[in-house]
Amino acid sequence: MSVNPVFSEYTGGGRLYVIVRGREPLLSTNLSRLSCCTGVEKLADDILVVSAEAGTNVDEFLRRTAGVTSVFGAEIVEARLGGDDDEQKEIFIAGFKVVAGTAEITAGAPGKRPVILEPGLAFGSGHHPSTRLMGRGLEHIAAHCGSFPDPVLDIGCGSGILSIICARLGGRHVSGLDINPTAVAGARRNVILNGLEDRVRISSKPIKDIKGSFDLVTANISPVVLFEIIPLLPGLLTAGGILLMAGMRGAQMDDLLNILSKNGLDGHRRVYKDGAWRGLFLQTLQT
Repeated sequence: MSVNPVFSEYTGGGRLYVIVRGREPLLSTNLSRLSCCTGVEKLADDILVVSAEAGTNVDEFLRRTAGVTSVFGAEIVEARLGGDDDEQKEIFIAGFKVVAGTAEITAGAPGKRPVILEPGLAFGSGHHPSTRLMGRGLEHIAAHCGSFPDPVLDIGCGSGILSIICARLGGRHVSGLDINPTAVAGARRNVILNGLEDRVRISSKPIKDIKGSFDLVTANISPVVLFEIIPLLPGLLTAGGILLMAGMRGAQMDDLLNILSKNGLDGHRRVYKDGAWRGLFLQTLQT
């Protein structure tokens, strides 16, 4: 049995989370028996999150997971690596200090309120390198693109951290999407904690059902999902719109650039690096 090769470079690092869609009652039991599995959590009637210990060989774990899901007619929807859980380390994303929702709210960088996140399972605590790369891209946009792009679409919003930062930087109409019901609920609470209900809307709507055009589309998601949605992106971007993406490692960036070009997404680009992780800023051509 094969697993999409875009996962092949994911070895080591933080904890692994695999989102599985399936309704078979015995699915959860059999997934929990996988070697290196540390737990299976039910997020919805047909959504499970399988977690694996840090340092797991991700490609091998995904192969074993795919073997179980195929038996029960289920499917792997997404896989993500969590960052190192160094909660004592101060986190700044795009110049904004990120604090836990239960912490006393203190001043962040000069002139900036901190971004408040409720602790939870949703991805996007600010610790992971891919989130930092997205922050660098947002800082570049804020510094060099005049007024901040608007409207904004944040695909795979997780905790809502990037949606919130986009609104803080000037976005007035920010739409965050996630298929994880727990993430959607948590992101909505985080939007309220940050007082941005008038600027940020969080939804579980599938990306194929999204209507309209956006000046900025962000996607901090696993490569397998990112590659699948690329054909939809030209219809979501305005002429001269900006794509900001992260979640790739090493040679996956070359694959990403090739797929973007094949789908007519060319233009001015910048590649960001954080260790083995990569991020991409792409401002499409005006037509």
